[in-house]
Amino acid sequence: MKTLIVYGTRHGSAKKVAYRLRTKLPGEVQVRSVTKERIPPLRDYDTIVLGGSIYMGKIQKELRQFAEEKETELLQKKVALYICAGEPDPALLARELKDNFPENLYAHAVVKEVAGHEIHMDQLNLLEKAILRMKGVKSSTFQLSADMIDRTAEKLKEPHS
Repeated sequence: MKTLIVYGTRHGSAKKVAYRLRTKLPGEVQVRSVTKERIPPLRDYDTIVLGGSIYMGKIQKELRQFAEEKETELLQKKVALYICAGEPDPALLARELKDNFPENLYAHAVVKEVAGHEIHMDQLNLLEKAILRMKGVKSSTFQLSADMIDRTAEKLKEPHS
């Protein structure tokens, strides 16, 4: 099995999930940043994982554009989707996950997960800090889900139909 994990991140949470997931998957697994690295041809991979972090309800525009531009190819592969998001409302989290990927790709994906979140207060600008303080967040938090990473890896190990 050859897997490509393509992620977009602002402060590193989606990258951390990508590299943790990489250690759980069999076969050859490549990890690439959609904003900083060249993405290899998708034809060389059986499974594609797309992951990003949510800011103001949106995933990184480069990841969204990649998913839209490569949708036809992605629909021929086993696909997993994940987001890193700190929204406490599960219904809103589910909507953010669904709304940030093309509809057909979301429907096709064998895995759709929220990976939890991390907030690094020391990496945020003043506006980001102010918004978080209005939501009651006053300190850094580290709540990535090891269970989500394990579930995703197990599901991706299953044969693709």
